Amino acid sequence: MQKMGSPFNIICYTNSVQKADSAANEGFKLVDVITHICSDYDSSSELYKLRDSEVGKPIKVSTILFELLMASKDAYNKSYGSFDITIGPLSLLWRSARKSHVFPTAGAIDQAKAFVNFRYIQIDSLAQTITFLKPNIKLDMGGIAKGYAADKVAALLKSFGITSLLVDAGGDMIAMGMPHQKKGWSIGVNIPEQQEKLLKTKLLLANKAVATSGDAFQYMLHDGKKYGHIIDARTGYGVTFHRNVTVVSPSATTADWLATACSILPLNQVKILAKKCNSEVFITRLQNGRIRKVSFGNFDAYWAQ
Repeated sequence: MQKMGSPFNIICYTNSVQKADSAANEGFKLVDVITHICSDYDSSSELYKLRDSEVGKPIKVSTILFELLMASKDAYNKSYGSFDITIGPLSLLWRSARKSHVFPTAGAIDQAKAFVNFRYIQIDSLAQTITFLKPNIKLDMGGIAKGYAADKVAALLKSFGITSLLVDAGGDMIAMGMPHQKKGWSIGVNIPEQQEKLLKTKLLLANKAVATSGDAFQYMLHDGKKYGHIIDARTGYGVTFHRNVTVVSPSATTADWLATACSILPLNQVKILAKKCNSEVFITRLQNGRIRKVSFGNFDAYWAQ
């Protein structure tokens, strides 16, 4: 089923088809609720309406949006500022540039970047409010919302008594339990710069989340450089080195934003961040026609034997 701009799949094992259907239907309804709250495309969404907020005025937000804001704050603090949901002005600029095939000027990038910094918002955890400290702040949950939705759907399915399940939110997945007579859920990993081809060996996961971020196909070419669609909020530009990043984490929310951050940061910071988040990271890239690989944490333990 198409949700949040990507295929959204729910697979579960249970002794009742009726229970599985009912749980999956409720799961898809929950995804629709989350989408309507945090979409930056839908002008009627709660997130979109925050664009018109008065500077300095605390705004009460829904529980779902508040949870996303708190997760995003944690991601910003842990990721050296590389993951930043205030990136909205830059997202809009680059989205328009890719559509028009006109590379943005340095002035336009600097102008958009002037409104990008998580420190321009304040979150009150007791009052469940957000306060904007500067005008023209636009939030973009694109790097965390799908993972969050996968986690919430998995929790909902568990409340139905379903303990063996896989929720796939457009590549941001959480696997609970394992399929019947299997040692885990089999997950493929893309070959760098290939949309359909997978590495020969697959991951085997149980009670873990996984997300993959790649930047080989959505890019702009300028002065001989490829600028990917993953934007570094600190510079205002798309990344110019292209990696496939696969992250295994305790939650899909963490795996989602961590895959983005690890697509931006230098490898020494990726290593530190992976450990900080109790996660494993696997990075591939093409160099002279050969696949180069590097992993952090105990990632090798997840490959199927």
